[in-house]
Amino acid sequence: MSQQNVTQLYWKNLPELLNPQGEKVQTLRGFDPEFVDIVDYIIRITHRIWEQKNVGLCIDYYGEYCPVHTLGGYSDDVETVVKNTLKTIGAFPDRSLIGENVIWRDLGDKAGYYSSHRITSIMTNKGPSEFGPATGKTGRVTTIADCICLENKIVYEWLMRDNSFLVKQLGIDVLDAAEHFSQLPDNDTFEQWRHNEIVRIKAGQPSEHQWLTKVDKSAVEIANRWIEQLFNEKCFSHIAELYHLNAKVQWPGGTEASGIPGIKGVFIRFLAQVPDAKATVDHVGVVDFEGQGCDIAIRWSIAGTFHSGEERLSLYNGQDYFVLASTHLRIIDNKIQEEWTVFDEVAAYANLMKDFNRLNAAKGEQSC
Repeated sequence: MSQQNVTQLYWKNLPELLNPQGEKVQTLRGFDPEFVDIVDYIIRITHRIWEQKNVGLCIDYYGEYCPVHTLGGYSDDVETVVKNTLKTIGAFPDRSLIGENVIWRDLGDKAGYYSSHRITSIMTNKGPSEFGPATGKTGRVTTIADCICLENKIVYEWLMRDNSFLVKQLGIDVLDAAEHFSQLPDNDTFEQWRHNEIVRIKAGQPSEHQWLTKVDKSAVEIANRWIEQLFNEKCFSHIAELYHLNAKVQWPGGTEASGIPGIKGVFIRFLAQVPDAKATVDHVGVVDFEGQGCDIAIRWSIAGTFHSGEERLSLYNGQDYFVLASTHLRIIDNKIQEEWTVFDEVAAYANLMKDFNRLNAAKGEQSC
């Protein structure tokens, strides 16, 4: 079945998306018969859980064992998914989720589907959150959730959210939010995963999550070139070859840029704080865009030695810096027209702070 028959979100309103017309267009083995394709599944279960506040449906739509990776923590049971969803809604009870794109990949009957779902949320901070006390202010945030969906359940997830942009709108300093976040209890499994990822990325090794099903060769080439030339080689003259002259990018912290000089600045400012960074492409998905081009989803990771000239951050110079990220690229005429890159700067800084505090505590114990 052609990708063009699968639900696309462009130009459709929510009532239309929640009431799909027509026959099932993907096999969806083991999924409830109401879902016509994987995009329909993602959009409707997200609406039911978050918009309609049916949090208990997480038990129906998440596997009993479901690893969830974020830059700030790890869980692997559905009860924690329910608990964390309730905490988020408690802090932001009016949170809305606008589905902007779902870039998917068929992994085969035994593995299911891979979905990279980009969401814009508007929400008011009415209760205490992981960033501190309630502020009563409203913010907008972009999230990308990468999920493996098998037989009607999400069985693996990587969750990336632009928390630094959110906290700025809530009137909270990004580093203050990171310090508050760094005081939350440690998770040994998360720390071991983060350590293993840093070692893997620095060695340039592939992610353990690989699938044999085909993915468009040109999309993989674009993803590898984007990571290799910009992050690993740091040759920013290639931006003029990769992007259209009037391309637009959105990066964490509410960073936006258009045009080649502005886009170069985004990459240079980011990589200046981790100058020896190495990055890996961990997953690529691609879907058609209105017959005009394609949308590519890249899940990627980066690690290196932190270096900052900013006074508060300079304390952490020399430590390992790690980011789990996702990027959606819109390709028109073989070049990037739009880019959305999402990762959690608050959690990345909080991890630096945690490592710094552990190191000082260990030194204190040795001196005793």
